[in-house]
Amino acid sequence: MSSRKSTGNLQISSHKIKDLAYEPLGMPTERVIRLNAQYTQNNPEYSDRKEIIRHLITPAELLIKTRKPARSPFAKPEHHGQADIYAYSRQRMVKEQLIARGINDENVLRAMAAVPRHLFVNEALYPTAYEDRPLPIACGQTISQPYTVALMCQMLMAEKGMKILEIGTGSGYQAAVLREMGLKVFSVERIKELYTHTKEFLTAKLGYHDMQLFLSDGTLGLELFAPYDRIIVAAGGPAIPEALKNQLADNGIMLIPVGKEKMSQNLIRVFKLGGSCRKENLGATTFVDLIGKQGW
Repeated sequence: MSSRKSTGNLQISSHKIKDLAYEPLGMPTERVIRLNAQYTQNNPEYSDRKEIIRHLITPAELLIKTRKPARSPFAKPEHHGQADIYAYSRQRMVKEQLIARGINDENVLRAMAAVPRHLFVNEALYPTAYEDRPLPIACGQTISQPYTVALMCQMLMAEKGMKILEIGTGSGYQAAVLREMGLKVFSVERIKELYTHTKEFLTAKLGYHDMQLFLSDGTLGLELFAPYDRIIVAAGGPAIPEALKNQLADNGIMLIPVGKEKMSQNLIRVFKLGGSCRKENLGATTFVDLIGKQGW
């Protein structure tokens, strides 16, 4: 089904195809239609795995959104009309938990100081949001402790403008930090309830219209937009999924917890060069399980 709108002398078409969603920010409509057709082929590989793109944006909306450069929704000291009473807590978190423990990437520190972690957890947990410990979120998942998020972001050695694939959107906190670092974020979540809630929160409430969120099996990556300069995995599996290795760009870096036992892993940094991967063990860590075809 398609519809046509008129804006002055500009003729604008928007397209919707039942049960597929569909146009990531800036993607030409014609390409979306081709990709939708590809994913509806009578092919078992596709039937179990339809990436659902978080945002249907028409060319008219794109024209409006691209008139202004992307900016941080946290640039002002107020959030949703209320004073940011946790600004001091964030600054203290950065100083005492991050800088004091060796986090020195200025881009990471700036992003961690900007993103209000308390908004990503239940309101009852606001007073503990800036303590250095993981906190529970919906669906039995957790939001990682601030130091772990900062360490992983620093170990990525990322530069502004790079394209990053995040496996395990969760609450969206790490995705927000990556976005504040100036990265182009593609994030995959496997739990539908969590995906739906986080998508609504990041877009409608925080105004992140330049991030791409997907509902899919994260162990299979997101081949649709590969390769990625960086890949970060927020769950631990028994081995590094081959799909993620293949989707990592040459000269790319991937961070992933790996362990033969559940809830007990080592953080592995993967460097890809000339089609081959070199692994570096960064030490013991604990993450939720990486569940999927190439995980547990």
